[in-house]
Amino acid sequence: MYTILLTDDEPIVTDSLSFIIERNFPGQTTVLKALSGSEAINFSRTHKIDIYFMDINMPGLNGLEAISEIKKINPSSVIIILSAFDRFQYAQEALALGAYRYLTKPVNQNVLTQTIRNAMSMIDSFRGKLSSDIEIKEKLSFVSSIVESDFIFSSVFSKEDGKSLKSYLEYFKITEDSYFFFCIEFVALSSDKRYETYMKVRDLIASHSNAIIGPFMSGRIAVYVPFVKTADEISDSMKQREFIRHLYSAMSLKIQCKIRCGAGFIYSDLEKTLPAYNSALSALNVVPPDGGLDFAENVAIKQKPDGASVSRQEQRLISRVMAGDVPGTRNQTTIWLKELIDFEDSLDSVKSNVFRVLLNARMCASEAHKGYATKAIFNTSFALINNCSTYEEFSNYILPQITECASLLCESNNAKQNPVILRVKEYIEEHIATEISLETVADFVSVNPVYLSKLFKDETGENFIDFVTGLRLEKACALLVSSELSIKEISHKTGYSDQNYFSKLFRRKFNLTPTEYRNSRM
Repeated sequence: MYTILLTDDEPIVTDSLSFIIERNFPGQTTVLKALSGSEAINFSRTHKIDIYFMDINMPGLNGLEAISEIKKINPSSVIIILSAFDRFQYAQEALALGAYRYLTKPVNQNVLTQTIRNAMSMIDSFRGKLSSDIEIKEKLSFVSSIVESDFIFSSVFSKEDGKSLKSYLEYFKITEDSYFFFCIEFVALSSDKRYETYMKVRDLIASHSNAIIGPFMSGRIAVYVPFVKTADEISDSMKQREFIRHLYSAMSLKIQCKIRCGAGFIYSDLEKTLPAYNSALSALNVVPPDGGLDFAENVAIKQKPDGASVSRQEQRLISRVMAGDVPGTRNQTTIWLKELIDFEDSLDSVKSNVFRVLLNARMCASEAHKGYATKAIFNTSFALINNCSTYEEFSNYILPQITECASLLCESNNAKQNPVILRVKEYIEEHIATEISLETVADFVSVNPVYLSKLFKDETGENFIDFVTGLRLEKACALLVSSELSIKEISHKTGYSDQNYFSKLFRRKFNLTPTEYRNSRM
């Protein structure tokens, strides 16, 4: 029998955890609940707690502050941090204080149950049944995965210098002088298979290379691959292609799931990790939706874009900014800016469009962060844009500016959302092409359907079914503009098996048939 204490200031979190534990470990546990770090310490003085689940951000005494005191009272306990914060420094501090694992919300149910099983094994070892080597191995593996994720995050999102990134490579004993990124996406991967698939990919890549594998970011996995570059560029290209194709084939066989993969250019300068990553994204963007592999050097603009194409790229850029998709914003900015410069004959027109789009992005960000978009910022931006004359100059200036806007909106969107609602929205987005019911989603997040319906309306201001319908029709609009799929195909891809019913809903919302909408946007 194991006694588990759940500590979180949100009762819905402790209720959800309790439900999952009792369902997966019937008759094996006694579950207690606390709302703060102080309350958890008091429980520790009156009960023999085996396993703790602890949130970090709580009023009063927080989770990190409570760990050291709990370890003094009950040194053999297993403490698992469950937090919305996923930065390396938090995990590092938690482990230093004696925590066993650091999980980020929302956590995959399979990950949660496996972590509990591992914790139970550790408790058994403390009771003299198993070796403590299990704990040591788990901790080392966990720390390495955290460092890998932090390296990828620093390479893609942060402005880390080459020296800082090199310290990560020294930690992993990577000595190769060059590298490239490749990005992986899984087609129609269900959320319940996400963790299992990710771990299979990690193991497979690790068996082929000493690559650094990042976490899921915006539905993608970014992989840093060390590379020994020679003076022969053709040989280097062939070597890279052979490696990626072999790995792609191995993943396709192992995962048994359609995969999209893009490989970027080979770089030697650690200051260039961002363009290296973006080149991999550019290759990924040209891969067909149903799977495949491509390389950055294959990606080239075959013809001069027209005004409609430039406009569509701009719309997609602003949409990615508003969604808070930081890597997507970076990549889409590159695509839009390239098409804009290729299309516009006048440098003044380019400057005007760049300023207008930046102004639009900042206005979106200012709604989430009051006071962000000031007159001084606008005046400075106009002056700096006016001094730009080449693609590189425009790109170097606008990329960090627009990315900052996306980052602010990402923070704002996440801060406003209940973690349960975030998981619900993620599930809906991943299953948009399938039948979705309130009962199915409620079972996924382990809450009562009636309670979820009320919570969803309170948190979003929208009924569950209205939200699902709206999201489906928005995706339909995007497909009508950006693809040549038939109306029937788009209907199926957005979860409607009946094309006539889909067209009826579409017309009711937009006062246009799908065909009329497509024609109006061409």
